Amino acid sequence: MKLTKLYIHNYKSFYDTTIELDKLNIVVGENNSGKSNLIDVLEFIDIAMSKDIERAISDKGGYDKIKNYSAVGEEKVIVRATFSPFSRKKIVSDLDQHFYDNNTYTLSLSFSKKYYMISIQIKDRFILINKHYWNSKKDSKNKLYMYRSTDKEKMDLRYLYTNIGIYVDSKLTIKGYDIFNQRSISTYYFNTQNIRDKSNQDNKNIELLKDGSNLGKVLFEIKENNKDNFEIISNSLITTVNEIENVEVQKVLGSYAIGFKERGEESIAIHTVSDGTINFLATMTALNQYSESFLLVFEEPERHLHLNAINYMLQAFRDSEKQILITTHSTEILKHAEIEEIVFIYRDTEGDTQSIRADAIPNLKRKMKRLAYERDVTLDELIGEGMIGNFE
Repeated sequence: MKLTKLYIHNYKSFYDTTIELDKLNIVVGENNSGKSNLIDVLEFIDIAMSKDIERAISDKGGYDKIKNYSAVGEEKVIVRATFSPFSRKKIVSDLDQHFYDNNTYTLSLSFSKKYYMISIQIKDRFILINKHYWNSKKDSKNKLYMYRSTDKEKMDLRYLYTNIGIYVDSKLTIKGYDIFNQRSISTYYFNTQNIRDKSNQDNKNIELLKDGSNLGKVLFEIKENNKDNFEIISNSLITTVNEIENVEVQKVLGSYAIGFKERGEESIAIHTVSDGTINFLATMTALNQYSESFLLVFEEPERHLHLNAINYMLQAFRDSEKQILITTHSTEILKHAEIEEIVFIYRDTEGDTQSIRADAIPNLKRKMKRLAYERDVTLDELIGEGMIGNFE
């Protein structure tokens, strides 16, 4: 699965915003441009998909915290996520005896203080509305509708299979819904001090937490259940950190201990290594753990890293089977990024967050070629000179 497009309207700083996504997405923007709000939207989508839209609204602070306060008089918030499969594998089941194989589909989440609604659109042929609350109309609660997108003709729901995520009784009353029944998007912003202080603790989560604080348990699970992936993680540190010969993790009396073998020295504990080493280890663990999520999101993964580690990490993102999105301030990442990987986030003249991919900027390659005298000009230099700072 791959998230290919986002449409975000009236959510925090976004207003009528479309964001195109690819396999690797390096999101660049000035401070307060809306990068953190983009991650907030992705987390909202994940909660709505794996739990429900009520929980997503609540976890993000409620409607008043989510709505774009600049859009006076407009109540509806809309988030649409368009997905497509990575492969030719069948991903959608039988709807009214019509088979939809390998199709792009769009999940739409819309809400205000009065209602919230989820719909799924498969190609342009059918729209499925699977949960629609209206606070002032109790009789509409838990109604399930399916209709053609052209003539609104209602369809027979007898062939609606549960693997699209809806559970109904014989009267077609919704008993529950769970679109994917699993995490789909995982976000990471590693806190190296939390990892030092808490990575030894047991935790019910077998996937890495956003702050990385359960790194010890996750590494131990990888070591026990997937030795090849643990070796990839270990080798990544051996390759990028000169002093390290090996990475170790043990479980002793219910606690986890991460150690690093340095050349000619005894093993040292995680408390004594640099922030960069911890951040890099957590990033490589996130890439190589077992995870149901198809999109991994990293906030400023370059923090505390030297150039060699940044280059290694960037290539690891490209090689990963997962779709990757990172936000960054790193000129080093921009120097080594491909134009097709860059997504710019910026504020328009109204103060709303908008987006454009670097390869969609008119004449960008021509500008780079024209300004390259004895060497190639990189994206970070063009940004620094203001050559591509105005995206409107």
